Amino acid sequence: MLAPENSADTLNKEPHTDMVDLNDTNNDIRIDISDALSEKDKVKFTVHTKTTSPIFQESEFNVTRLHEEFIWLHDRCNENEEYAGLIIPPAPPRPDFDSSRSKLQKLSDSEGSLTREEYEKMKQELEAEYLAMFKKTVSMHEVFLQRLAAHPVLRNDSNFRIFLEYKEDLSVRGKNTKEQISGFFKTLTKTADEVFLANQKESDEFFERQKQFLLTYNTKIKDTTTAADKITRTQKTVSDTYIKLSSCLNTLAISDKNDLSKYF
Repeated sequence: MLAPENSADTLNKEPHTDMVDLNDTNNDIRIDISDALSEKDKVKFTVHTKTTSPIFQESEFNVTRLHEEFIWLHDRCNENEEYAGLIIPPAPPRPDFDSSRSKLQKLSDSEGSLTREEYEKMKQELEAEYLAMFKKTVSMHEVFLQRLAAHPVLRNDSNFRIFLEYKEDLSVRGKNTKEQISGFFKTLTKTADEVFLANQKESDEFFERQKQFLLTYNTKIKDTTTAADKITRTQKTVSDTYIKLSSCLNTLAISDKNDLSKYF
């Protein structure tokens, strides 16, 4: 199969995207994807973090993450009821290089029917298309993490810290993974936790009320939806009964009087 230069495609760090700080000049968590490696249907991202925040054990570190682990992080934030009312940054789309690879494969198969110049030109165009898509994929994954880091609440999420700092694969499917992650989280030093808690401002009473309202509202909506579903099912049952009754009455209306006389 024809592929750009190497069997595994690598992307060294270039200024491919701007940092997203959402006007927060004091953001002490800086994240970028310093390298990415494409192997068949998987893309491995090297996530580089530089921080002065005391909640982390080190000031600078790298981890390797798969796309599925980005989705895991997004889902954990999205499912957390404490974040009700917050806008969670959208998850990056799944990398899809099948189209470009298919074109490269077809070009390789038709090499004998093209002149050398035509072949080289088409190869360069397809490789440029592949590389552009690859860089875009890396950029979207990077921006997702930067938006979380710039958010005043989500940046303190425990799963986000694990995603950035845990050296091993998260292996997001399976019980052993949860145990590994739990064990890692417990290794965070007590001093760091105390500093983290000490730096937290008192919660704003207004926002606490709004948050509680949204949580209650969310529960009420779920209960109302369940009740509405029950009513809808009941109405459908009644409707089906009316249809059967209507059919019987219609049959009765068109029946011969002689056929009915024996019943009256």
